[in-house]
Amino acid sequence: MADPVIWQPGMDITAGRLAAMAAGEMIVVTQLGADSSGASDSAPGIQAALDQARAQRGGWVLVPPGLYMIGSTLRIYSNTRLTLMAGAEFRRNVADTMIINGDADQNKGGYTGESRITIEGGLWNMRGTTAGLTGDAMCISIGHATDITIRDLEVRDVSGYHAIELNSTSHGLVENCKFRGYVDNSADHSRSFSEAVQLDLAKSVGVFGGFGPYDHTPCEDILVIGCHFGASGTFGTTAWPRGVGSHSATIGRWHRRIRVSDCSFEGLLQFAVSAYNYEDLTVTGNTFVSCGSGVRLRTVILTDTEDTKDTAGNQTGASQNMRNLAVVGNSFRGGTGYDNVIVALGETSGTVLNVTIVGNTIDGSGGTESAIRLQRVSRAVVSDNVIANSSGTGVSTSYQNNTVISGNVVWGAGAYGITMDNSDNSQIIGNSVRDPQQSGIFVNGPGSDIQIRDNFVDGANQAGLTSSVPAAIRLSTTALNAVAITANKCRVGGAAKPARNGLYIASGHTGVQRFGNDMRGTWATANGIDDQSTSPQTVATDIQ
Repeated sequence: MADPVIWQPGMDITAGRLAAMAAGEMIVVTQLGADSSGASDSAPGIQAALDQARAQRGGWVLVPPGLYMIGSTLRIYSNTRLTLMAGAEFRRNVADTMIINGDADQNKGGYTGESRITIEGGLWNMRGTTAGLTGDAMCISIGHATDITIRDLEVRDVSGYHAIELNSTSHGLVENCKFRGYVDNSADHSRSFSEAVQLDLAKSVGVFGGFGPYDHTPCEDILVIGCHFGASGTFGTTAWPRGVGSHSATIGRWHRRIRVSDCSFEGLLQFAVSAYNYEDLTVTGNTFVSCGSGVRLRTVILTDTEDTKDTAGNQTGASQNMRNLAVVGNSFRGGTGYDNVIVALGETSGTVLNVTIVGNTIDGSGGTESAIRLQRVSRAVVSDNVIANSSGTGVSTSYQNNTVISGNVVWGAGAYGITMDNSDNSQIIGNSVRDPQQSGIFVNGPGSDIQIRDNFVDGANQAGLTSSVPAAIRLSTTALNAVAITANKCRVGGAAKPARNGLYIASGHTGVQRFGNDMRGTWATANGIDDQSTSPQTVATDIQ
């Protein structure tokens, strides 16, 4: 029987089938001199295939199974599909990038560079611990491009830089890839922050060395889906420091419409997802196991004087707002304490706006880190999360306003269940807090217009503190105004020592309205409620 013309997964790779492919739309690299045995440099033959695709204004370049030594950087051009078949390995043998879209002397700005490219399949072995290859290097580098697809491949053992850099790229897809193994060979560990998939902007040659122009074009419409980030097991390597993220910025620019979905992050040393200066971000359906931190939402860092420059290079001395960020339906287990599991962090001149943290499951955070931490955030919803065994506070917020913390279950927090410090126009509603080491709900000023309603706190003061005894719900010493505390239920539970009170309100607070709270139990002071505020309203009538 004659060989089928079209190869399908599972079929044997035969000379007849490959010849039939080559006679059609495919360019087979071995027919242009690429050595699949690994005995000699395959880069010239592969590059000849990529150049042929360019000459005919696009093509499908096929790499049969085998080992291909890559002795020089490959250049891929518009309208090219590069497919490594199952069993094909690109093995880096040059102290440089493995593949980049275009030539070093090109000068195509915005998203007008070499585009509409697909890179798929195979093992891309960067060999970052091999003598002569330990310097910082990139595997796949893309800049000034649109319509980029990278899928179904594994990148292994990168040294210093990134597995994939999408710089100044619009409409990018990274799908079903594996990123395993990283090594920071610098003497001072100066690359301890590298991301496997970095989204960056065309800021300078130091940020993207492939080619210019340096017009500060950011990334837009990027989807990272179904990928795995972790360790390779190669001696001398670790898991990646970071999975998906960025670490440079320009005032007046943002990475926008970024989606990270259905990925697994295992053993990462720092942030699994670091959304630095992003807008319109969704992080959904991912799993994070034994990572230093899960998701960071971060405005431009004020102390980074390069990032606070504008597009003209002028020093602004300021951060900037970022907005519309959703972390929904993820699972986090065994955080190792590099930072909080989910953290949204703004600056005095740059607020994190419009944040949704909903429906996540968080089991464990290391060190003294909180499960969820918000600072200098506005218009946020933290809702329906299940939080267990956080080393620090379950949900910690400060310097924020217009925030709703509702429907969360917080069990066994190593500090407080929920805190709100220096906040305005915010609500803590319908949460269940069990067995925190200190107070269940802790609110401190300055601030105003806070509502604490329909919460259940059981077993506060698991630490057994006998001085400055926590309360189930505590309004601490810095003054708040216009606080409504209604329909909460608190119980002593199985604490080592009873909490001070079910509800404790320190002196100095004004405009307190409280009623319908159930604080029955044997508390440390024998009082379910200790309200020292100025003229609290305790009758459930209209207030005008």
